[in-house]
Amino acid sequence: MMHWIESQSTPVITGIVFCLCYAVTAAVFGASTALSRRPVAEQLKTISPVTLTPLAVVLGLLIVFLAARVWENVGHANEYIRQEASALSKVMVLANALPPEVRTKVRAAMTQHVDFVVAQDWPAMAIASANQRTEPVGLTKAMAALFSFAPIQSDQKLAQQRAVIAVEQAFESRQNRIRLSQAEIASAQWVVILILLTIAMIHMGKPAAMAATLFIFSTAVAASLVLLMENDRPFAAGGITLTPMAFREIVLN
Repeated sequence: MMHWIESQSTPVITGIVFCLCYAVTAAVFGASTALSRRPVAEQLKTISPVTLTPLAVVLGLLIVFLAARVWENVGHANEYIRQEASALSKVMVLANALPPEVRTKVRAAMTQHVDFVVAQDWPAMAIASANQRTEPVGLTKAMAALFSFAPIQSDQKLAQQRAVIAVEQAFESRQNRIRLSQAEIASAQWVVILILLTIAMIHMGKPAAMAATLFIFSTAVAASLVLLMENDRPFAAGGITLTPMAFREIVLN
């Protein structure tokens, strides 16, 4: 379900998360109201408000750690795209120093890889099903084309060596972005529900105070979760995502 929510647009993610948080809050409020009519309610009312402090700290730390990981992943995603696109562009430039037949094969292989990234890699990463074992045929063909001739001139030898290194860098960057596309946010719902229950018990017998406190808390949690979920998977189809535009530009140029 987490993947499905994160694959939606930002307004849809916002609506779903807020509705879920408010639904849980309503359930807690209803259960607490019903429980307040029972004898056990008098004992639950003795729970000290200080109990909320460590729970709030735990939830705050959890959200901070999740946020740090999410922003770090966004930065890594941009970096992997830049590295792979830069490596592919470098191969295209270095191919100009190679013999015509090799140059044609290398350029065709680069174009094939870009088409593969746009048509297959990106949709697969959007649903977290991209596989590092799937062979990028374009890169494989480019490597084969680079090793298909023995350079005689020094400039061709240097261009061949650097082009091979660039293709290897593209391989590595692709593996990194696929690995990153499978990362996802951890669920903090158990902590949230625990705090909601504690708030309800502390305000048991005071429905207005309970409703107001639960509403404010659940709204804050929902807003935090929306910010995390819309940035959690930068290669997903929804939220704030990255596009393969950098790869398209290589073909256009």
